[in-house]
Amino acid sequence: MSKLKLFTILGILVALLTAATTSLLTFLRPTAMGHGTLALWSFDKIQTPEEVGDHAAILGGMPPPAIVEGKYGKALSFDGRNFLYTPITSDLYASEEITIEAWIRLKAFKEVEYNNVVVIAYRSGLEWQTTTRICGIAVTPSIRQEKGFLRGYVYTDKDHFNEIMTAEPIIPLDEWVHVAFVRSLSTGMHLFVNGEEAEVTVTYGVRNPKGKILMGTEIFFGHDAEIVIDEPRICDVALDPSHFLLNGPFELAVSRTEIDIGPNLLLAVAIAAIAFAAAWLLRRAIQTWGMSSRIKE
Repeated sequence: MSKLKLFTILGILVALLTAATTSLLTFLRPTAMGHGTLALWSFDKIQTPEEVGDHAAILGGMPPPAIVEGKYGKALSFDGRNFLYTPITSDLYASEEITIEAWIRLKAFKEVEYNNVVVIAYRSGLEWQTTTRICGIAVTPSIRQEKGFLRGYVYTDKDHFNEIMTAEPIIPLDEWVHVAFVRSLSTGMHLFVNGEEAEVTVTYGVRNPKGKILMGTEIFFGHDAEIVIDEPRICDVALDPSHFLLNGPFELAVSRTEIDIGPNLLLAVAIAAIAFAAAWLLRRAIQTWGMSSRIKE
């Protein structure tokens, strides 16, 4: 076998092995933005404005929100006067079902009805009075100020504004808590704290409103709240608590994937077999070249 033919074969085998290995690694790499995720803001690297994927989140207020240690990595701390803002684009719009979740740590209760965690809003003019709440999750102080009520709401084109609130004050001060609001087409609105569904009362409208969610113009984080927020996420599906980000970025990157084990496992085995075969052929080619060289000598 000539050296030219041998190097050609070796090149093909190496290319085959590389392609197979790359395909295997691509397959094993999970879908970090899975489960209907429209956006996830980790707050680990903050600029002004902060670029998060295709969505620029702008630090607003003077002074702007501070970067602090979060539940996982870094987080943003709000003082009740500042906020984080991002305009809504079509790929941030959840028209039917929605999940809004975040890790929060309340520093104090501001004496307003909505200590906002995340609020999707529609603004028809430049003044704040033209702003309408479309969908969001917030905390309301209780009389004793030891814990706050969690509330979630959604505005639809048929039943308009609808809101639920936990039956009891459930959000403590100075403690990391995972909160989530879910609107399901089949079961309506739900609130969750640390992955457990909370008992709620309907404060406005109905529990299971009909119609599509109106499209907002902007999203605010931490508005009117003395709060630390980490890992807020918006999805266009009604997530089950098993898919909430309860265990941090590692879980998002590894455990929470959209891989279907059945067919993809077979694919992984097939790719691994190709890689093994390519490696075996490469080894045989090298051995054959060595034998040919010794015979000629």
